[in-house]
Amino acid sequence: MYQNLSSDEILTKLAQVAGDPYERAKEWKMESGSKIIGCYIMHFPEELLHAAGVLPIVLQVKEEPITTGHAYYPAYFCGPTRSIVDQAAKGELDFLDGFVGGDYCIQAVGGAEVVGNLLPKVNNMFFRLPVGNQAWTHGDIVTGLKELKRDIERFADKEISNEDILNSIRIYNKNRSLIRKIYELKSLHPSLLTSSDMLSIIKSSMVMPKEEHNEILESLLPKLQAKKDSIKEEGVRVFLSGSFCGAPKNEILELVEQSGAVVVGDDLFHGYRYISDNIAEDREPLAAIAAHYIDKNTNVPCPTRCDPKTDWPQYLVDSMRKYKADQLVIVMAQFCEPHMFFYPDIKDAMQEAGIPHLLLEISHELDSIETIKTRLEAFVEMAV
Repeated sequence: MYQNLSSDEILTKLAQVAGDPYERAKEWKMESGSKIIGCYIMHFPEELLHAAGVLPIVLQVKEEPITTGHAYYPAYFCGPTRSIVDQAAKGELDFLDGFVGGDYCIQAVGGAEVVGNLLPKVNNMFFRLPVGNQAWTHGDIVTGLKELKRDIERFADKEISNEDILNSIRIYNKNRSLIRKIYELKSLHPSLLTSSDMLSIIKSSMVMPKEEHNEILESLLPKLQAKKDSIKEEGVRVFLSGSFCGAPKNEILELVEQSGAVVVGDDLFHGYRYISDNIAEDREPLAAIAAHYIDKNTNVPCPTRCDPKTDWPQYLVDSMRKYKADQLVIVMAQFCEPHMFFYPDIKDAMQEAGIPHLLLEISHELDSIETIKTRLEAFVEMAV
């Protein structure tokens, strides 16, 4: 189906899926007669949901201004949580059959509770993921996974076997591996794909069947490999950091590149953070998924995890050197408490390492686009 399309045509299709993030899921529901579970942003074991024969999708921030949701959630909470509450309040999430909330951030906890109340006909579940990474954490995550597995089996009216979970792990690992190969290509040839292209690849993966997405990526990858040597490389090399829940706005990504930069790497949730490592296929499945939550925090540290073994500021310094980046651009969602808490340490680490960085605090309504444009242009010019 995709073999006869060019890389640009495939990327256009993925951008269409990303631009209307729930439409493909709704089509899948009609085609399969199966159920859809919405996962509240960030830390969720999609493989366990997939093993029950349902389609897990990561709920997405929408570009529309928040209106109805203001009656249910404060305006001083972050845009991603408010956007999803707003969607639920407007009835835009009524197509869901199930919903899974989590406890990794105080704003996300509150948002998940509000969404659950706004969707009374939707089966509401919860994934209890301990915030700390201590000696007892792995066992506690396994316990939380067993609780969620029990709830999913009741929801789907299906017993989930270890082989079911392992099969889903293989499918999701394949997806992560394919996207990491695309990342490797982009790191070597930054102009091969724009940041918006990468966002479309990740975002579409979050909201459509992974089997279908794997088929698309298997067609896209060789076309990109064939194209890489014809790409002219130019621009200031920038590493993007932040945006832990919602996707960074395309306008911001485009402004970075319009300012004369090329993005060589990132730690975005809608980016490398989402696909940074695979789940072990040679362990008991729930134990392997639990280990994945600990291991991936080592690969790309997350400020919502309290892990004494990781150092996110140092990770950013090391990433700048790994990708030979000239500058660091930090995209912080307005009112993101975990990010705001860590930023002073990041600032100190960048200054000590002599790495120029720019902090962009982005509101959901994006009412300061011209100011952001001016700041980006001035920042990139410093490296020219």
